[in-house]
Amino acid sequence: MIPAGNSNWTTSFRVPLEKCRASLRRKLNEKEKPDISDRRHMVRMMVDEMRQHCLNPTLSQCAFIAKGIIEKYPNGLQDRTEEGEKMGSGHYTLCQQLKSRVDNLNRNNTLARLRKERRPAVTPAATAGNSEPARKCAKTDSYGCINWQPIVLPEGEMKESLLHKKEELKLIFSHEGQRGADRARVAELMETTFETQRRNINMLPAMQKLIKEWPFLFQKRFLLDHFNQLTGIELDARLRESMESKGKRVMTFFQSQLLRWGKEVRTVLANLAKEPEVDPCLAVVLTMMAFFHEKEDALFILADLTTTQADAETQLSLPRTPRIILLAKQWRLALEGKVFITPTNLQMDFTSALAVLFGSHYAFNIEYQPEAASTLDFIQR
Repeated sequence: MIPAGNSNWTTSFRVPLEKCRASLRRKLNEKEKPDISDRRHMVRMMVDEMRQHCLNPTLSQCAFIAKGIIEKYPNGLQDRTEEGEKMGSGHYTLCQQLKSRVDNLNRNNTLARLRKERRPAVTPAATAGNSEPARKCAKTDSYGCINWQPIVLPEGEMKESLLHKKEELKLIFSHEGQRGADRARVAELMETTFETQRRNINMLPAMQKLIKEWPFLFQKRFLLDHFNQLTGIELDARLRESMESKGKRVMTFFQSQLLRWGKEVRTVLANLAKEPEVDPCLAVVLTMMAFFHEKEDALFILADLTTTQADAETQLSLPRTPRIILLAKQWRLALEGKVFITPTNLQMDFTSALAVLFGSHYAFNIEYQPEAASTLDFIQR
C-alpha cells in the first residue's frame, strides 16, 4: 500500500470508467451531463480505485485526478454556469466530492487517519545547541478533523490522572444523572479528558459500552463541545448561520424554477407550501433529499407523540446508522438500534437535532449511510 504522502501514483492513475454505469459512459461520449445518481456512482468507483493505491489521498491528489478526467470530458463534468461558462478551475466540485468520499470512508479507519509528522525546520539556534528540533503533527489538508487523536496530554496531566477524572465523571452521573451536566465541574472535566475520550472512541467499542464509560458525552451540549475540539468548528452556530443565509437561497432557487424539477421535488415543495410553519432547516433537508432521489427514512423515523424510548427501541425498526426520530416538535437520536439522545437534551427546533446528527457521525467515527450520503455531503460542504 502506498502511503498517503506519496503522490507518484497519481501520474499513472487511470479512472476506471469501465466499472461505471453504461448510462454515464454514454452521456460522457455524447458530451452531455450525466445524471446525478450516475455521477455519484462514478465518484464512488473512482475513490475505490484511488484507495487501491493510497488509503487516504490528499486534497491536492484528489484535485490532480479530478482535473485530469475533466480535461477529457469537459462538457459532461466541468463546473459551469447556466449559460455554459466555466466556473473557477472547473474541477472544484468533483475534487470536493472525491475528498468527501475519502474522508467518510476513513472516518472509522485508524490506520488511514493517522497523520504523519511535519518535518521540523532546523534553525541556527537549534543547530548550535545540538538540540532535537521540535516535531509537530501536521493538520489534515481538508475541512475534516484536526484533532482526531491528540498526541499531547493536557498540561499537568498524566494518563492516570485523566482516568481518575473519567471515574469522577461517572460517579457524578451515577448520583445526579443528566442534571449533573449543569455543574461547572462536569464541563471542566469533559474538556480536560478529551484526549482520553478520543482514545476510547478510536478503539471502536460498541455504543452501549461507550455510553457507560462517558455518559455525559451523549448529551447535546457535550457532544457538540467534543465536535468543536475535534474539528475547530462550533457546529450548532455554524449550521444556524448557514441555514439562515444559504438555506434561504436554496429554497428560493427551487421554488422559482418549479418546471425544472422532477415529481419528487415538486411534491415536496407543494407539501411545504401547505405547511407555512414548517421548520426552515427541515424544509431544506427534505428538498435536497428529494433532489438527490434519497428517501426520507434514510435520515428520519416517524413516531407517535406517545412513543417512549422503550417503545422506540422495541416497536420501531431502528437501523445501526444514526437516525432522527420525529415526534411532532420533539426529536430523538438513535444509534445502533438504540435511543441515545432524548428530547431533554435537544432544543425543540430541527437545527439542533441536525447538529447532533452531524456531531455523532464525526465524534463516533461513523460513515455517512449511503442512502443519505449525497444530502449529508451537500450540507457538510
